[in-house]
Amino acid sequence: MGIGRTAFKIWLTTSIVWIIVVGITINAGGLFPAGFQTNFPLRADLERWNSEWSANDPLRHPLYEIIRSPSVEKLPLAFPWRFYSDGPWNQHIHARDLQHFTFLSGETLDLPAGLTDIDREYIKQAFWDQRWKRWGPFAQAAISVPFGFFIVLWLARRLKIMRSGKEAPPESPRLPYSSNMERMRNITLVVSGVEILYLIVIGVLNDLLEPQPLPNALSVMLIIMLPSLAAFLMSLLRRGPLAAAALAVLGLTFILPELVARIIPASWLLGAE
Repeated sequence: MGIGRTAFKIWLTTSIVWIIVVGITINAGGLFPAGFQTNFPLRADLERWNSEWSANDPLRHPLYEIIRSPSVEKLPLAFPWRFYSDGPWNQHIHARDLQHFTFLSGETLDLPAGLTDIDREYIKQAFWDQRWKRWGPFAQAAISVPFGFFIVLWLARRLKIMRSGKEAPPESPRLPYSSNMERMRNITLVVSGVEILYLIVIGVLNDLLEPQPLPNALSVMLIIMLPSLAAFLMSLLRRGPLAAAALAVLGLTFILPELVARIIPASWLLGAE
């Protein structure tokens, strides 16, 4: 790989840990895919929140005496993770059971029942329009940090060779896999290959329903596909069978919610919601 076997293992381990960190950050709002809610623009004449009030008490005013109508005023909207509302009045709105609306991406959006139909559709459309803005930074972080670290390791190796004036000695050949490791490698190849194929098919189907610019679609799909792709390439190159198997399992957890949503009827998942 141009960086040495030990450096490659360090890079691979660091990249796996980093992807897990990104995944945990994405999941901060709940089970993957994350759940969101709306930070409503509040009325200018709304009284100040009293610290003695309880946020989960019944609404202190009718909903539209607290919020402004997003559709009437064409207001911009923010969508934080569930339970991360900005300001006590928004916390007050969300401190109760709300309707969950599920989108093609698997994300859910909580909305109070008191919204008008026009406002509800306006908010849902705004949430869907912002999906690439939500996932783009995570996709870029998951890709750019491992790539940048690899470049740093490669440059460090080149600099070491230039200073010593000689190439590094060739590494000893790897021992052949045992029968169990070879079986694990073959299983990992099949599982990760199926995961990659499944994600490609889902990406094509979603794009047919809602066409998106190719760079946006690729950046979001790649972060979901990255563990499966790494597992497939590592197995193909006979590198790190245990790490490759772990990555294949991680990739499976990324696609499991989407897989379950397509197998189990929506009525079973949503219940009475």
